[in-house]
Amino acid sequence: MNPTTITAQPGTPYIDVVREFDAPPELVFRAHTDPELVARWLGPRGMHMEVVEHDARAGGGYRYVHRSREGEFRFRGVFHTVVPDKLIVQTFEYEGTPEHVSLETARFEDIDGRTRLTRRSVFGSVEERDAMVASGMENGVRDSMERLAELLRPGRVIVDITMSLDGYVTAPGVDLEHGLGVGGEALHAWVFSQTPREQAILATTFKRTGAVVMGRRLFDIVDGPHGWSDEMGYGARQDQSAAPPVFVLTHEAPEKVRLADRFRFVTDGPASAIGQAKAVAGDKDVVIMGGGSTCYEFLQAGLVDVLTIHVAPLILGGGTPLFRGDAKVRLELLESEMTAYAQHLTYRVLADN
Repeated sequence: MNPTTITAQPGTPYIDVVREFDAPPELVFRAHTDPELVARWLGPRGMHMEVVEHDARAGGGYRYVHRSREGEFRFRGVFHTVVPDKLIVQTFEYEGTPEHVSLETARFEDIDGRTRLTRRSVFGSVEERDAMVASGMENGVRDSMERLAELLRPGRVIVDITMSLDGYVTAPGVDLEHGLGVGGEALHAWVFSQTPREQAILATTFKRTGAVVMGRRLFDIVDGPHGWSDEMGYGARQDQSAAPPVFVLTHEAPEKVRLADRFRFVTDGPASAIGQAKAVAGDKDVVIMGGGSTCYEFLQAGLVDVLTIHVAPLILGGGTPLFRGDAKVRLELLESEMTAYAQHLTYRVLADN
């Protein structure tokens, strides 16, 4: 584990932050300059970040918004010096107090293929620095550094599934015509909504995914007559020409496959399915999308790094459960976000299960 060190020496206008990452400087630097990546780690957990502008070059500006139940928090600044993979110097300003501007320096040091990130914030006075410390910025900094470490960790294995409030991933009556059970379509209302945030969650997950794993029962449904199509597939209505390959865990490969170009079949167990999926995914994520018993099997086998559950606001009273009565999985909450149609929860699966 690489701890984050935060130092604010009494009587000085500085805050120093040091953290080491198991990634080379070019990747850590890119995570600071690519707007799409910045939005995935900068800020406290539980905040949604919108990057309005991020022009990481000398003289370029940046502006972003953090949103939570407490409201909106807007920040901006100007990049003064940008040396690829080595140095970024920029100003930082909270738009709520525009009279207070700090100068931030980030240095990226190569340590045998790893990176030591050293950040120094210089404030206009000791009083301004002390006010920043008293605001609780330490929690936000530590969350940001942990989220950055998670982002830089390649090839995570993620269970990503939608569940009702009472723990079911389908309603009763699942068959080839009713893939979510009879009346279970409401589970996926968030997937087919047109709200910008829900669509952004889908799109981001789709882009991060390098391979998908599913069980045979789910395959029979999505490859069936009422299943996926040229326009519909993994990620719902995302561009299916860019969809990742799907590995199907099964005892025996089917004789006929309707969407043959999308699927590969694994008959020698969960560990093999993950190994084959990782080989294809590279530094992207492997997503286990279902069904419920398959997700549970991978969790119990200790093959999962992250569990993402989209909790739909309904009670089904029966159907396919995600967890069985003997389930014992220890989790650590990483993210929680409420949208119009679901509560999106992301957990780290602890290794000592």
